[in-house]
Amino acid sequence: MLYKLSVLVIVLLLPWFMAGTAAEEGHEDHSTEQKTIEGDEHDGHDHGSEDENHDVGAESDTLAGHAEDEDHAGHAEDDDHAEELIIELSPEAVALAGLKISHVTHGRIGSVIELPGEVGFNEDRLAHISPRFAGVALEAYYRTGDYVEAGRAMAVVESNESMTSYTITAPISGWVIERHITRGEYVSEDNSIFVIADLSTVWVNLAVYARDFDRVRNGQLARIQAVGAPHTAEGTIEYVTPIIDFQTRSATARISLPNKDNRWRPGTFVKATVATESQSEALLVEREAIQYLDGLKVVFVTDGSNRFRSVEVVVGESDDRFTRIVSGLGEGDEYVSRGAFELKAKIVTSNLDAHAGHGH
Repeated sequence: MLYKLSVLVIVLLLPWFMAGTAAEEGHEDHSTEQKTIEGDEHDGHDHGSEDENHDVGAESDTLAGHAEDEDHAGHAEDDDHAEELIIELSPEAVALAGLKISHVTHGRIGSVIELPGEVGFNEDRLAHISPRFAGVALEAYYRTGDYVEAGRAMAVVESNESMTSYTITAPISGWVIERHITRGEYVSEDNSIFVIADLSTVWVNLAVYARDFDRVRNGQLARIQAVGAPHTAEGTIEYVTPIIDFQTRSATARISLPNKDNRWRPGTFVKATVATESQSEALLVEREAIQYLDGLKVVFVTDGSNRFRSVEVVVGESDDRFTRIVSGLGEGDEYVSRGAFELKAKIVTSNLDAHAGHGH
C-alpha cells in the first residue's frame, strides 16, 4: 500500500519537476546565447579596432613614405643648389656679352676717409715787411687789397738816427693783405708795416683726428671740395704735422694747390676725401665680378673654352674698384671681371640645360 502511494506521488510531481528543469535549461541556453552575443560583439569590436589600427598603420606608413620622399626630394634639391652652375656659351654670345677675363691678384684694398679743413696762405710765399730803421713815414703807396710787383717802392721812411730817408720795396709779388703804416706815423723795425701774400699757390690744411692718425700719410691723393662753392681740386698730401694741436686735438695734413685764377681764397672751408690703403695684402677681384645668386655671393670662373662656372665666395672690404676675397678663390684663378651680370641674367631669365642646375 505504501509502495503504491509513493508511486502515485511521483507520477503526480513528475510534470512539475520536468517543467522546472526545462525552464532552467532554457535560462542556461539564454545565458549562453547572451554570452555568445556579447562575445561576438566584443570580437567584432576587436576586429574593428584591428582594422582601424591596420588602416592607421597603413596611413602612417604612407605618410612616412611621403615624408621620406619629400626629404629625399628636398635633399636632392639641396644637392642641386649646392652644385656649381656651369654655363656654356657660343663664341658669338661671349663676344656679344662683352666678357672680360682677369686673374685673381694680390694687392691692398684702398678706402677713403673724409677730413675737414681750411684754405690758408702758402706761408713760404708770405712776406712781412718791416722798416730797417725806426723813423717817420713820409710816404705809403699801397693799400690793403692792392697787388704789388716785386721791387716796387711801397713806402718812404725818414730814419731817426741819420735823419735821412730810405725807400722800402716789395720783396715778392703778391697781394697786400695787411697795412700798418700811414704818412707821418712813427714806425719801428719791431713791427710789420705791410704783409704781402703770393696767392698763386695756397695751402689746404686738413684736420686729422686720432682715429685717422695711422691712415693719413705723405703722398696720398685727396679730392678737395669747397664748402658752399662748386670749386673742386685734387692734390697730394705733402706734409703731416708730427704733433697734435692742443686746442683742436688734431694733427694737420697739408696740401699745396695752384691758384693762379684766385679761386681758392684763404679762409674758405673745405672737405677732403683722402684715398688710403689697408696695411696688409689680400686676394683681390674686380667689384663688378661679385654677383648675388640664390642669396649667395658668387664669382664666375672659366671652366674651359667658353664655359663658366659659378663659385661661392666670402668677401671682405671693398674700395671703388676692388673687393677682397676671404675664401673661395686662389691667386691666379681666371674669372669674369666684366660681364658677370650678363651671365647671371642668363641664368635667371633663360631655360638652361642640365649643366646649369636650378639657377634661380
